[in-house]
Amino acid sequence: MEENKRNVNADEKQTIKPSATITAKHFYKNIPSGSGIEAAPEGFYVIGDDTPFLYQLDKNYKQVAKYELFDTADFKNGRIPKPVKPDLESLATINYKGKSYLFTIGSGSAEVRRKAYLVELPIVSEKPVVKAIDLKELYGTLQKDKAIVGDELLNIEGLDFSDDKVYLLQRALNKAGNIVLSFELSEFAAFLFEEKSLPKPELFFVKLPSLQGYQAGFSGAYVLDDKLFFTASVESAPDAIQDGEVLGSYVGYIPLADLPNATSQDKPIVAKAEKLTDKKGKTYIGKVESLVVEKGNNSGNYKVIAISDDDKGHSEILEVVFIVE
Repeated sequence: MEENKRNVNADEKQTIKPSATITAKHFYKNIPSGSGIEAAPEGFYVIGDDTPFLYQLDKNYKQVAKYELFDTADFKNGRIPKPVKPDLESLATINYKGKSYLFTIGSGSAEVRRKAYLVELPIVSEKPVVKAIDLKELYGTLQKDKAIVGDELLNIEGLDFSDDKVYLLQRALNKAGNIVLSFELSEFAAFLFEEKSLPKPELFFVKLPSLQGYQAGFSGAYVLDDKLFFTASVESAPDAIQDGEVLGSYVGYIPLADLPNATSQDKPIVAKAEKLTDKKGKTYIGKVESLVVEKGNNSGNYKVIAISDDDKGHSEILEVVFIVE
């Protein structure tokens, strides 16, 4: 009997495979084009790529507040028009000299998309302390680097911080691949807060899965457990400006210790990534844009809170169980 029990347990263990399964969804009609999410003691903060507001959610994912980041004149019909939208794509927390700030950045794919904003934490009034930062010089330098963009546009879609590094994720398009740009945190912070000289990144090249002949492209980043977690989506878009048909999305990770092995375009690191599905295994056809990661109950399990953009002016938050190898 004991031998049979051991065999059953062994069989059960073998059936547990890496996966990214959606367990709950939360739809937001009045949060347009969700593109970034960050955890906070009081819940979560959310941004969209065509809205001037920072949105606050409680721990149950209910919207409880919104704060103006910049002028709302272009936000007349519920979304900022594509030609003038700042395209804020990432949201993370940075600590500097004893203070914490939310940091959100544009994608850099057009002149108007080369801005960033620092929001002082905690937010204690209806009008938070917000500092606008011009990233024109940094993004211009990155755009000129053919190793990063090839013949395409810069398109920074992911951002997060470790104890000593800053990670920016360049989204792949056509022949240009997915790239992790790593900066020294001290140099990057001095650039942001003290207007010191431009920091120089290390480049790490990453291979992601493909669907229907289109490679997945980075869309969000989060650092936990010495891993760079990411979201990625597959979209049949012709360039970094236009939208295309969304074919699916992924959640994955790269061990930070493996990044130094991926400094060559010819030998990229193959990231571990799982396609987002529902409980029945059906592919989630949505553009997942960003994520927060929490440790799960079991070793190798994580809870992912991801935000998705439907390209129609709405947002959706997904609760995901991510099982890694």
